[in-house]
Amino acid sequence: MSDEMKNLKAERLAACWNKLEELCQAQPGVAREEHAKAAVMLLVTQYEIPHPLAKKYLALLEETGGRVTDEMVKSLTDHDDMHGSRFMVLPNNVEQIMAGNKQMSRRFRRWVDPGDTFSVKGKRFKVVRVEKIKVGNITEEDVKKEGYANKADFEAMWYKSHPKSVAAGKTLDPNQNCWCHEYEQVT
Repeated sequence: MSDEMKNLKAERLAACWNKLEELCQAQPGVAREEHAKAAVMLLVTQYEIPHPLAKKYLALLEETGGRVTDEMVKSLTDHDDMHGSRFMVLPNNVEQIMAGNKQMSRRFRRWVDPGDTFSVKGKRFKVVRVEKIKVGNITEEDVKKEGYANKADFEAMWYKSHPKSVAAGKTLDPNQNCWCHEYEQVT
């Protein structure tokens, strides 16, 4: 992992802890758990990372009393099978990634950083690119790296994977931002 990414992870950790401490001092009568939720939300909104990962940041900080360590940063870089199989690759895509047909995942939150690794069924993958783009800028090449033959197949997968959004009338908005996570198998 690059020094830039290490610094970004350390910055996120420090921002989370500082927010928690600031709130605890400003509102001592409020339960720490409520302040912890606000600190997690800071990571979700400011750094656009998802709740489960933001909670992991805070849990690691709680273990050290807010002290950021190299081991902590490393644990936020090396993700386990659960992270890979549940968040980076949806269950219906596991076979695609195992066969080498999927090298990219789109999410509405940033799940990993360049240089991070994750596992799927014991195989390790390294993240080579993370980029925020508009849904309308997804290329045919991107769709193929996602494991789909064309944009229509990709869109059909999106609608199938997001039944609650579809039921609420949401569609793939070309102006909506998403995070592209590109990865390759580590040999």
